[in-house]
Amino acid sequence: MRRNAFTLIELLVVIAIIAILAAILFPVFAQAKIAAKKTASISNQKQYNTAVHMYLTDNEDVCPIIQYNNTYDVRAGDQAIGTIVNPYMKNQDIWADPNSPIGRQERILKDMLDPTTWTEPTKTQQILFNLAIKNDYGYNTQYFSVMGANCPENGVTLPFKAFGTNHTAVGDPGNTLMFVNSLWDRSGNAVVGGGNWGLDAPCRQYKDPNTGVIKDTFPALQGGCTGRWWWGGWNPGTTGWNEFGGAWPYHAGKAVVGFSDSHAKVLSMSQVARGCDVKTGWGGYVFDRAQYIWDLDN
Repeated sequence: MRRNAFTLIELLVVIAIIAILAAILFPVFAQAKIAAKKTASISNQKQYNTAVHMYLTDNEDVCPIIQYNNTYDVRAGDQAIGTIVNPYMKNQDIWADPNSPIGRQERILKDMLDPTTWTEPTKTQQILFNLAIKNDYGYNTQYFSVMGANCPENGVTLPFKAFGTNHTAVGDPGNTLMFVNSLWDRSGNAVVGGGNWGLDAPCRQYKDPNTGVIKDTFPALQGGCTGRWWWGGWNPGTTGWNEFGGAWPYHAGKAVVGFSDSHAKVLSMSQVARGCDVKTGWGGYVFDRAQYIWDLDN
């Protein structure tokens, strides 16, 4: 009687074909996954930026302050930009970039007050604040806001409203960064803790390449504020958290950025710093303000 079965050679051929197809398709699937995460990150950034613009509409076009009083304690009245615009969002998951390896608990607890044993409503409020501080989309702080700790208080119903930049001062909103992917800390080359709610620009001063005249690119302080917050600028070539001023390329060496007109896209770190001769601690100069996308005068 004839037996219906594969020979060993036939089985080996089938296995070889499957292996070849897998080798072809797995990289395709991996690339599709990477592309999907990048698209999701761009969507997160757009939603966050849209919330900021809704806030602008209700607050006389004044940009939100980055943080109220630097106590990092909601019981002391502290808020961060994320909690300030949170009423316009309803979904705090967008604060986490899909390519970040950091989970919710680490974002809440690392280097922050632990509210897990607190009573409501301050427990939920502090958790939300911690997540807002660990936001993966960092604010262009020096150009759009100051820290409230450097400013006098401004009333109760709209505290610190006068201390942000007026959005009408932005010369070219479609070419001015408002947010960039960010990180909290690094361990070697690994991200630790989550994101960072604020960023340093790569340069501060503009040096005219023809005349050598140096000018400050930062806008004037508003509302009686006495100074700006600074995390040490960019520190290229180091392994510190602020190698890129707190920004971080989560997407194959590139970062998702949000512009002042609320559109978002992906840029390499060299593109993020274009027009600027980046050196440690703001030691370099902006040499092309038309290319430099951090300041308001574009």
